[in-house]
Amino acid sequence: MRRSIVLTVLFTFSFLVSLSLGQQTADTILYNGKVLTVNEKFTIAEAVAIKDGKFLAVGKSDEILQLAGPNTLKIDLKGQTVAPGQVHTHTHVHARAEDEYGGHIGPQKLRTFPINFRLVKTKDDVVKQMRDIMSTFKFKPNEWIFFAVTSQNAEQIELVWENLTRYDLDKATPDNPVVFSIGVPANSGYMTNSKGIEILWQKYGDFIEKYGRYYVGADGKPNGHLEPPAGRLAWPLVPGPSPEDGAEIYRMALDEFPAEGVTTLSTRLPDYAIEIYKALEKKGQLPVRFGYGIQDVFDTPDAAPLKNIKIGSGSDMLWVTSVSSGMVDGATYGFCTDLKRNDTAVNDPTAFGVLGWDSKNPMAKMYNRGWCFLDIEFKGGRDGSGAPIKGNYFNDWFQLVAQNGLRSANTHVQGDASHRMFLTMLEKIDAAKPGSVKGWGMDHCTMINPKDIPRAAKLGIQFSCGPGGRGNANLAQVFNEEVASTYNSPIKSLLDAGVNVGLEGEQTYRWQTIEMIITRKDNQGKVWGPHERLDRATALRVSTVGGAKYVLKDKHIGSIEPGKFADLVILSHDYMTIPEDQISDIYPLVTIMGGKVTYVHPKYAEENNFKPAGATIMTREQLQARRKHIIDGSIWGRS
Repeated sequence: MRRSIVLTVLFTFSFLVSLSLGQQTADTILYNGKVLTVNEKFTIAEAVAIKDGKFLAVGKSDEILQLAGPNTLKIDLKGQTVAPGQVHTHTHVHARAEDEYGGHIGPQKLRTFPINFRLVKTKDDVVKQMRDIMSTFKFKPNEWIFFAVTSQNAEQIELVWENLTRYDLDKATPDNPVVFSIGVPANSGYMTNSKGIEILWQKYGDFIEKYGRYYVGADGKPNGHLEPPAGRLAWPLVPGPSPEDGAEIYRMALDEFPAEGVTTLSTRLPDYAIEIYKALEKKGQLPVRFGYGIQDVFDTPDAAPLKNIKIGSGSDMLWVTSVSSGMVDGATYGFCTDLKRNDTAVNDPTAFGVLGWDSKNPMAKMYNRGWCFLDIEFKGGRDGSGAPIKGNYFNDWFQLVAQNGLRSANTHVQGDASHRMFLTMLEKIDAAKPGSVKGWGMDHCTMINPKDIPRAAKLGIQFSCGPGGRGNANLAQVFNEEVASTYNSPIKSLLDAGVNVGLEGEQTYRWQTIEMIITRKDNQGKVWGPHERLDRATALRVSTVGGAKYVLKDKHIGSIEPGKFADLVILSHDYMTIPEDQISDIYPLVTIMGGKVTYVHPKYAEENNFKPAGATIMTREQLQARRKHIIDGSIWGRS
């Protein structure tokens, strides 16, 4: 009897051990390489095992290979370097999809009708193009229409901002309300016609009269130019592409990111774009993870929707990171500053912000401080023609966000005055409800006064920072070299103060972005702010773990550690030893997300006969060659 009990116990124990070992059999093993775990100690391992989409074990090759079973995919790295998947914390990917791939579906499905400013010399040329569009496409009465513009020169900017009014638009669009993006990020300002004014004032008249902003003409009536918050009210009313029409081009734009080694994105999104990404997720066609800020909740002045939002809700592929006001200033072309601008700086409408333009430029004349949306004393408008502002909607809205226990992030903040005013507002909110703004995010890191960094650290604010390289020369001309070296993208100073930082870099190749925060060199090789240079380990940590914290997933992604999602990239070069000035030459050989191979470089695929089902096997250049603009040249879309 005793012997029977012992045998039963031994059998049961052996069964449990076998079951345990069986459960530990890896689906995929990468070995014989240099695995940059980016864990707390920045451990460098030789191999990593993956099971059920997560990292199972990390260590030496001989140890990890013991986890292989008969069906395990084994990848011999042959000394190649592996890094965690990159986390890109600010990219207008939906706007990029519509701009760079919109030609594949055409203007009617895109719901964007471009005005070609290469053909514009007078305001009548604008009206003619609108009239031609109206006659070509059959719009239903009262249907909102979105007109986008291509890039403009200074003369055309003056034409639009100082001469074009809603009455001109009425000549082409008497029966339909319109949004006309006038050459700045659309969330910063646009024009509408009389029909649009009628609808917006009927729906939101009291709100607009209290919070602004709109310009008035000589008759004392709105002339059609709107800025936030009034300039945001039409966006939820203007249709975007449907999920069926938008899915194709959104997927094509997303495919470019794994080819850079990016496995997670973050941005703010309008509701129609959220529905497109949800459709892609439902089909299993999201090649990257996506944390997003809900934007339209700011554009609809009603506190009720805030009560129905839960930060972090969604899935491991698509989740809510924040509610977003979108911006608190006028974006790159109008950041808000307290600094004195040189009057004869950069006469170039493509330069770094409106403050970099020659003082004779019409935009600089209207906005000598930039677009300061947090300052209700600023009226905007041509020669002060903006209507008086009685309240600060931004302040009221952020208070509601805090009161509802929500998080604000994915918010564009550029300019030293913007940071100063935003932090002052957050300090007041935090004083009323301590800890309520901890973990909130501010994007771009453009022009931060060093004095404000301790304030941000004390509040627990996070930042999404760009590389800060391309604009420094223009900033030096606009202000001086000291400002350009100390105010722009001070990542090291933020980190030293205990602030979490994620890495962005709109329209910049990912490994070039990393190179720039290490070298602090611009495209001409000049170093700006050498005291802000990062070492390689810190730069990689910002680009992975820092981003994971920003998107609220640091327990799940960002480093190669057991239990986290298996997001990684096999690199073409050794990141830790390649010369600093050549880091931008790095490219992914293989990108894996959640244990699934999403991207393989064609050369690697051929040399290793490695062509997994469902993986994209194209170079980054080949992927970009698929771009097809809706018009020759980029448009100012729904960014």
